[in-house]
Amino acid sequence: MESGSEDQPRLTGAERGKLRSLAQTLDPKVFVGKAGVNAGIAHLLEEAFRNADLVKVRFTAEREAMDKQALELAQLTESEVIGRVGRTATFFKLGADAE
Repeated sequence: MESGSEDQPRLTGAERGKLRSLAQTLDPKVFVGKAGVNAGIAHLLEEAFRNADLVKVRFTAEREAMDKQALELAQLTESEVIGRVGRTATFFKLGADAE
């Protein structure tokens, strides 16, 4: 399943691998609770992207619901899900200064 904005270039496998390796040491900055994804959660993720291009998000939902929520959150924030481990997903969005 692909995620992210349609006008944003897709990352190659090598780029995804590099980003996943960088994300291993990161702590989750955004937490998605039982209520799921909403505009408030998307805003929190956008705020986190102001400080970093790579952000981890922790979900409380089961795996299948988490996958749907992660894709929805990626669409709302025009970012890309680069990896999922357990109930944590890593999102990538190139910063505005690099565009």
